[in-house]
Amino acid sequence: MPEIVEVETIKNDLIKSDVLSNKIINVEIFATSLINSSKDDFIKKIKNKEIKDILRIGKYLIFDLGDLYLTIHLKMTGHIFLKNKTYHRKKHDHIIFHLDSNKKLIYFDPRRFGSISLKKELSFLDKLGPDILSKKFNFKSFYKDLKLKKQKIKALLLDQSFIAGLGNIYADEALFLAKINPEKLPSQLNPKKAQELFNSIKIVIKKAIKNGGTSLGTGRSNFSSIDEVFGLNQNHLLIHTKKTCPKCKRDVKKIKINQRTSHFCKNCQK
Repeated sequence: MPEIVEVETIKNDLIKSDVLSNKIINVEIFATSLINSSKDDFIKKIKNKEIKDILRIGKYLIFDLGDLYLTIHLKMTGHIFLKNKTYHRKKHDHIIFHLDSNKKLIYFDPRRFGSISLKKELSFLDKLGPDILSKKFNFKSFYKDLKLKKQKIKALLLDQSFIAGLGNIYADEALFLAKINPEKLPSQLNPKKAQELFNSIKIVIKKAIKNGGTSLGTGRSNFSSIDEVFGLNQNHLLIHTKKTCPKCKRDVKKIKINQRTSHFCKNCQK
């Protein structure tokens, strides 16, 4: 579930928690399927590396280790927690990074869909579209690329090669705010409507970051901050998971687009 909002929240939390300049003095790996090398090789490469910076590109969380990058994609149920040295491992804590500040960075993932890799460079991210929070995400290029696409607008918004970071929740929210049916084709959007969608994407993402992300449940597998505090944006959702439209009060429709459940109002979204 973690989208741009949740990964940005984690990144900001880690930076505020003085993780920068810490050294990774040891790593415990309990699920080797999550890493891109052998357990011994992974530990050897990362041990004693200093965390120079923490970045986010699209849905990727990236630790700059100087001559190496630790990249994490949380996928459906991945989480990052920051704990004190007295913390005892719990179920689904699959990787534990021990820092020289006596803190532990925990990678928790009940479904093990996430991936953790050590990279020499980040060229693999070139396949991504412009990040929503970057200057590259501008209306001119957005509309130019939009007109060339053939798939339904909801499917397009979920395509990371078109826009980096947007996922199911915030695509639903942006389309509702812009009053656009998720099954509409990009070619059917005139410049004014495309501008409304562009603006809506930015509004929805900024609001959700301010609210600390979206937590759709109360279990540990639901999104929370590095301190295991749930976000508040679920209290401000417009259409996603809703049963009735907040504007016209009609029933919210649910359909599958690219195997993802889309929520929309047939009356308000044309």
